[in-house]
Amino acid sequence: MLGIMNIPVIIMDFTGVYRNQSFYLGYNHTVIDCTNIPGSDCYCDPEAAKTLQNRTNLHPLRAVHFLDTGNHHYMTKFWTDRINTDFVLVVADHHHDMQPAMFDNLLSCGGWVRTALETNPFLKQVLFIGLSEEYTLAGNDSRILCYPALPCTVLPVYVSIDKDVLHPGVITTNWDQGSMSYSQLQRVIKEIMLRYRVLGVDICGECTSCIDNRSDLINGRLLSCIAAGYQTT
Repeated sequence: MLGIMNIPVIIMDFTGVYRNQSFYLGYNHTVIDCTNIPGSDCYCDPEAAKTLQNRTNLHPLRAVHFLDTGNHHYMTKFWTDRINTDFVLVVADHHHDMQPAMFDNLLSCGGWVRTALETNPFLKQVLFIGLSEEYTLAGNDSRILCYPALPCTVLPVYVSIDKDVLHPGVITTNWDQGSMSYSQLQRVIKEIMLRYRVLGVDICGECTSCIDNRSDLINGRLLSCIAAGYQTT
C-alpha cells in the first residue's frame, strides 16, 4: 500500500475545484497553480501554452495528472509532447476531440487529439474508449482505433481519461456525457494497464458548479485503480 501512495499525483488547479476534494490527500501530491493564466480556458493561446509548459516541465510524466475541467483536456498534448519514444495514446472520452482548428495558433480542448496526431512524430496510434456514435470520425485513418479493438503493438501507452465518458447517473461533468458505468471504465483501464507499459495517465472532467461529492469519490477510485496498475508496469 505504501508504494501505491508514493505514486506522484499532479493536481493542475485551473478553477479551484480540487480545493473542495480530498481524494489526493495522503498521496505524494503536488498542486500546480494555474488560476492566473489568461488564454487557457477551452482554447490555449501561445503565451498560455508557454507558461503551462514552464510550470509542468519539472514534474514527472509517469504520474497521475489531474487536469481540472474538460476545458483543459488539451493539457494532454503538453504532457505527451515530452515523450521521446514511439507510443500509443489511449483516450477515454465521450468526444473524439479531433475538430479542425478554428485558429491556427490556438490549441483547443475540442481539437487537441488532431493536433497531437499532426505534430507529434512519436504518436503512432490513438485508441478511443467510450466514444459516442454521435461524434463519428471522418475518413479511414489506420492510426485510429475504437475499443474493443486494441493496438497490435508492443509500444507503450499514455492514458487520458475524460470523465464525461461516464453516465450522468455516475458523475456530473461540464460537457454532455456518455453511457459507461464506473465498473466498465475501470475494467478497461485495468485491461490496458495489464497489456501495455504505461508512460503516464491524466484525468479531467471536473464540474465547477457541482455541489455533491461524486467527482471526489470517482477521482479517488480512479486514482487507486491506476496507482495499483502502475505497480505492475
